[in-house]
Amino acid sequence: MKRQNVLGAVFVTVFLDLLGFGMLFPLLPTYAADLGASATLVGLLIASYSAAQLVAAPVLGRASDRWGRGPIVAASALGAALGYAVLFLADAMTGLFVGRIITGLCAGNIAAAQATISDVTTPEERGRGMAVVGAAIGLGIIFGPALTALSVPLAGEKSPFAIAAVLALANAVWAARALPRTRGTSPRLLTTLGRAARHPALVLLLSVNFLVMVAFSQIESQLPLLTRHTMGFGPVENGYLFMYVGVVIVVFQLTGTRWLSSRLGDERLIVLGLGCFALGAALAPFVTTWWQVLLPAGLIGVGNATQAPSLMAAISKQAGADEQGAILGASQSLGSSGRIVGPVLGGALFAEVAPPAPYLAGGVAFAVIAAAFVVLDRRVT
Repeated sequence: MKRQNVLGAVFVTVFLDLLGFGMLFPLLPTYAADLGASATLVGLLIASYSAAQLVAAPVLGRASDRWGRGPIVAASALGAALGYAVLFLADAMTGLFVGRIITGLCAGNIAAAQATISDVTTPEERGRGMAVVGAAIGLGIIFGPALTALSVPLAGEKSPFAIAAVLALANAVWAARALPRTRGTSPRLLTTLGRAARHPALVLLLSVNFLVMVAFSQIESQLPLLTRHTMGFGPVENGYLFMYVGVVIVVFQLTGTRWLSSRLGDERLIVLGLGCFALGAALAPFVTTWWQVLLPAGLIGVGNATQAPSLMAAISKQAGADEQGAILGASQSLGSSGRIVGPVLGGALFAEVAPPAPYLAGGVAFAVIAAAFVVLDRRVT
C-alpha cells in the first residue's frame, strides 16, 4: 500500500475514534449525576476509562507487534462499539462503569495508528505523518461535542451513546479493510523510563507532563457539572462549549503556536501555556453567562494549544534519535496516569469542598508547576 494511502486510512481511523470519544465529554458527567452519582463518583467514572486504558495498552501494543496494526485497530474499535452499546443500555451507575471500562480497555487505536505511521515512514517523514494524527484528533474534539449538541434535542439524551457505537462499528469495518498489517516492536514502559531517568532534563519534562495532566483532567472532568451548577447548562450547551474549546485549540495551533514557538522557544511557550491554564481555571467558577464563559474556556484552549505541543517537542528534542518513539510513548502513558488521578481529585474537591474548588486548586497548581519548571529548567539545562 502506498504511503499516502496509509496516511489517509490512519486519518479516517483516528477521526472516527475521536468523534465518538469526543461525544461523551459534554454528556457523561451530567448523565451520571442524573442517575444519582455524586461528583466524587463521576470522577471515579471518568478515571476508570484511563485506568483501563493504562492496563490494556501494553497488551494491545504487543498484540499489534505480533498480528499487525490493522487487525488490532479493528478489534479495538469493535470492543469500543460494545462499550458504547453498554453505556446506551445502562440505567444505573454499574452499567456506566462497565461500559466505560470496556471502552478504556479497547482504547488502543491512536497508539496503533501512530505505530503504523512509524512503520511506513522514514525519520525525516515522521513529523509530517504524526501531523495527520494531530489533525484527526483536532477535528474529532471539535465535531464530537458538536454532534452531541445536535443529536440530544433531536433523538434524546442517550442518543450520543448509540451514535458513538455506530461510529465505532464503522471504524472497525474501515480499519479491517483499509489499514495495513504492518508490524514493529513496541518499547517497554519501565525500560524506557529507566533510560529517561538518567537524563535530568527528561525527568523534569516528563514530570511536568504528568502533573499538568493531573491538573487539566481535574478541571476538564468537572466542567459539565460546574456549568450546570453556575449556569444551568445541559449536554447541548456543554456540547457547544467543548466544541468552542476545540476550535480555539485547532485554530491557535495552526496560526499562533508555530509563530510563537519560533520567537519564544519551547520552554517559554510551555510557561505561557501553563499561565493561560492557571488564569482560565481561576476565572471559570465566577462566570454566570454564556458570553462570560468564553473567556476562561478560550484561555484553557490557548493553554492547551501552546503547552501540549511545546512540551512534546521539548521531550522529543531531549530524547536521542533512536529513543524518541519510546520516550514519547512513555510520556503518553504518564499522561494516562495523570488522567486517573485528576478526575478523582477533582470530583472529591467538587463534592467535599465546593464546586469552585477543583478550578481554584487547578489554577494554583498550574501556577506552581510553571514556577517550578522555570526554576528547575535553569538547573538541568
